[in-house]
Amino acid sequence: MSSQFDSFDDVYNAARDAVGVNLFTASVVADSGTSMARIYTTHPEVYPVGGKKTFAGDTNPVWLEQVIRGQQPFFGPDKEAVRAFFFDFATIESLECGAIVNVPVVSSGRTIGSMNFLGPEGSYDQKSVDAAVDIATRSVRLFEDALKSTD
Repeated sequence: MSSQFDSFDDVYNAARDAVGVNLFTASVVADSGTSMARIYTTHPEVYPVGGKKTFAGDTNPVWLEQVIRGQQPFFGPDKEAVRAFFFDFATIESLECGAIVNVPVVSSGRTIGSMNFLGPEGSYDQKSVDAAVDIATRSVRLFEDALKSTD
């Protein structure tokens, strides 16, 4: 496995090269485990740093169980999947995104965040998911540092 990343800009560059992204965000589990707070974004005008999605109101329960509790990636290959799982699908589609890979970031057995890779419909496959998982694994220290600064 490759080394840890030094910055989220480095993570984004790797995501662009290895996965291909129109939109890339990173979020940490916040508010005592009741929401996700964005700590990095390639589109701050639409998805600003500090923006939150609550688990109770803004997050699909199947996604929550799979990614946050189950610590497994979510792969939505097309607009149908994006529309089924994300309330903000119109915004996602406005950025020419119709496919998504969400990867949990896990530290000491606990999910501390997620990395979110979005690209054109049909642009992702299992190789994309594998590359995204590798990038997330190499980003754990950055998420740990972000959590310390948000405490």
